[in-house]
Amino acid sequence: MRPEVARPIGRRLLRDEIRERLMEEILRGRLKPGTPLAETHVAREFGVSQAPVREAFRDLELLGFLEKSAFRGARVRHISRNEVAEIYPVRAGLEGVAARAAAVRIDEAALHRLEELLEVMREAAAQGDEQQQVEADIAFHETIIEASGNGLLMQLWQAMRLATTTFLTISLAHRPLAELAERHLPLLEALRARDPDAAEAAMRRHIEQPGEWIRSEMQKESAEEGSSSDPDSISRSAARSN
Repeated sequence: MRPEVARPIGRRLLRDEIRERLMEEILRGRLKPGTPLAETHVAREFGVSQAPVREAFRDLELLGFLEKSAFRGARVRHISRNEVAEIYPVRAGLEGVAARAAAVRIDEAALHRLEELLEVMREAAAQGDEQQQVEADIAFHETIIEASGNGLLMQLWQAMRLATTTFLTISLAHRPLAELAERHLPLLEALRARDPDAAEAAMRRHIEQPGEWIRSEMQKESAEEGSSSDPDSISRSAARSN
């Protein structure tokens, strides 16, 4: 029987789903830069109150996908490939610190949880279930941050919505889900060995490499499409995975 992935409940879950759905629409180019977004309209589309929509908008503004003004409301912002790629080293630095601390503090229960989540990712990859893989991936990283025992790290990670890069990697990196799942094994092995140096190095590489993939994919597409294309656009890259 497959272990269940811990999921947030209530308004937090709605906030995450709305944020990721809107991110997908932006990344696929279905919501163009400059498109106005009204909380009331989005709330009606999702069949929810405006509260989780407002929270999702705040997250998207923080991540650079929306811009808001007092007179024009929220609009889709042009976000460059460089801005997307810059999120990764920020997350790598924070989670590298968490992995180093977790390596000397992690208990058997947390290690078992990581093993279970890796299996969930493998099964989701085999079934082509991107949503389940994203949820298990985020839970895997959150378990490591919790194991670090550093409450401030967790607050920063959650406040900055750094887990969003998991969704970006699947949308933009064009890598098989099975490969993305197996990339968690070196992290698990370093933590199981209780090796702080190896755990931090594995975590940094684990997070930084997808940022490099995304930058490389977008540069390659710009070269293939020639000077007529926008060399800094992210929507074409995402659209390739449709």
